[in-house]
Amino acid sequence: MSGDSLPVVASKKFDGKIRVAARVIDFLSSGLYQSPGSCLKELINNSYDADATLVTVSVKPDADFVAIEDDGGGMTREQFVRHFANVAESHKRDDGERTLKQREKIGKIGIGFIAANELCDEMEIYSTCEGSSDLLHVTIDFGEIRSRSFGERRSANGTVEKGDYHGEILTADPAEHYTRIYLKRLRESARESLVSPSPALQDMPTHTLYGKKPESARNEIASLKTFSDLDQYSQTRSAVALNVPVPYSKDWAPLEYKDLLEEFSQRAKNLDFTVVYDGVRLEKPIVLTGNGRETLLRTLEYEGKHIRVRGYLFARHGAYRPVELNGILIRIREAAVGEYDRSLLGYPNAVYQLFQNWVSGELYVDGLDEALNIDRRTLREVEPSYVELRSWFKDELTTFLKEVRDKLYSTRSQERNSDRARTQIKNVKALSERVRKEVGQVAADAITETLTPRQGRTPASRQTPELPIAGVEAAAAVATPESITDLLRNPQALKRLNRRYSLIEMLEIAVEVAQDVLPDEHSAKFIAEFARRLRG
Repeated sequence: MSGDSLPVVASKKFDGKIRVAARVIDFLSSGLYQSPGSCLKELINNSYDADATLVTVSVKPDADFVAIEDDGGGMTREQFVRHFANVAESHKRDDGERTLKQREKIGKIGIGFIAANELCDEMEIYSTCEGSSDLLHVTIDFGEIRSRSFGERRSANGTVEKGDYHGEILTADPAEHYTRIYLKRLRESARESLVSPSPALQDMPTHTLYGKKPESARNEIASLKTFSDLDQYSQTRSAVALNVPVPYSKDWAPLEYKDLLEEFSQRAKNLDFTVVYDGVRLEKPIVLTGNGRETLLRTLEYEGKHIRVRGYLFARHGAYRPVELNGILIRIREAAVGEYDRSLLGYPNAVYQLFQNWVSGELYVDGLDEALNIDRRTLREVEPSYVELRSWFKDELTTFLKEVRDKLYSTRSQERNSDRARTQIKNVKALSERVRKEVGQVAADAITETLTPRQGRTPASRQTPELPIAGVEAAAAVATPESITDLLRNPQALKRLNRRYSLIEMLEIAVEVAQDVLPDEHSAKFIAEFARRLRG
């Protein structure tokens, strides 16, 4: 049922003011939300608290219109006045911390509803409860009051007006229950982030989620370096999906970690909450992938004095991409607190600094409500529950980063060194064979001997041109797979094989050898020609 087909016959009309409790709330509620996505997620979380199973968001900025429609429990006139006519004096938890469906209520402070003030000049609400023939219809005008000065909006009792509302009670089907919110006369500042991309735009980013189904959207996100590579529409959609209690995508993590992460996938799925955004079912824009690199996962569990935590830490070799998923995301009552915290809850920069950029994770925390600031994006650092969380997490992260260093970095570094050494062995053997054919066996054996460890260094001037028999045999042994493996296990040999010589080091070696083994007239010619060839 759309807004166009709603009943129009009113039985009762009523008017009033949307007020906030104090000047500080007036200030915060006018600049609290950084983006349209932050505003929309507040309205969607309200639907979650109303026990909705389906929320449909239709973004139509070209028509100056955004709709958020849900199949939740609805609200009466009395509930509207009680919950929303006085912003920041929320009564949502007066009747308990959980909804009838036993969802933990996200809303607490009571300013989420006013988020619409950031998006539009007019807000229209239709709502009815199951079993009731009353259909609440309220229109709120934010635009006209926004133009007034603070003095003009301040009432005698100290509250501050945010908008005028005009309501009426229409007739509804008692079998229906829903809330439909229509944001009209969109503010210019919100349009760019809401509008869907147009192919006509020449400077449009190459990445968009518009019209893409969940699997395609997941693959698109996995390919990004940063969410900034997305068009504004997709960034807004992603911001909404990251925060609200929607499911994870089917393949959000590597297959080998499916069992370890199943509890988180099932947790979100069990909420039975679906958000359809412009015809596309939203999923969390979280993708744990190695992109062909080694990965590491650790699940977390903690129960302390103030808090209870379930979570995970994931790392892959190299800087995490998209960069917005690097860090740790805290969820309280299934809703995210802001974005990923790249400081990792204030973890010391100097400790495993390189590997901090490799990590992504989430923490579902019970008992952290009192630390949540009014902006719903940050936490009070001195609140005891947050202090406890940071202390515990620091120890867990330190242990995890040690694993990252040992299993992803050191092992990978050793593998790279071994790969380079194998290539060096192959190249040395090829050069030795060429020299054997063109110069002779003695010189070829000397080249091959560079692959074998030696106990000490003898000055070139005291060396004989003939190799000792033992040296020839050792050099020949390098050809076998077993001896190559042994060689790669020798730290000194591995270091020598992978050593990179500077220009001056190569010149010094050439000068030393020429002076030791060549007559003066040949020595000068050799050094000059060697230097010329180094020049390229």
